[in-house]
Amino acid sequence: MSKIIVMDNSLANQIAAGEVVERPSSVIKELVENSIDAHAKNISVVIENAGRTLIMVEDDGEGMEREDAILSLKRHATSKIRSAFDLFRIKTLGFRGEALPSIASVSKFSLTTSTGIGVGTHILAIEDKMKVEDASLRKGTTIIVEELFYNT
Repeated sequence: MSKIIVMDNSLANQIAAGEVVERPSSVIKELVENSIDAHAKNISVVIENAGRTLIMVEDDGEGMEREDAILSLKRHATSKIRSAFDLFRIKTLGFRGEALPSIASVSKFSLTTSTGIGVGTHILAIEDKMKVEDASLRKGTTIIVEELFYNT
């Protein structure tokens, strides 16, 4: 019997979360940096119980279309680099594509986003399950992180 296996996606995301999400302040940092990278002019942060119960980051940035919102929850999916050459001219705060899937893997995670054109998108991600629905049209993104580390 082989000793080497390929980890399932859920386990790999939780391991990555240990590097990206050390504490609630790490989550806030990653989400606010994403808002800044999305050219938000206004960013609102709400926390409860020092971030263990609730973290909400709402912005008026560019927002995402549905397929990008879904992809944003996959590891190594990023809008910020396209090739190795881009690594030498990074002009954004984040680029690795690990923050959102890592945060979602250790919380009850909700993302609502819209570019302001067409229909917005709401994604609820809990324990490797994703529910995608239409959402209101307000331009920007709202991320709600509940019960941080509830499953670790």
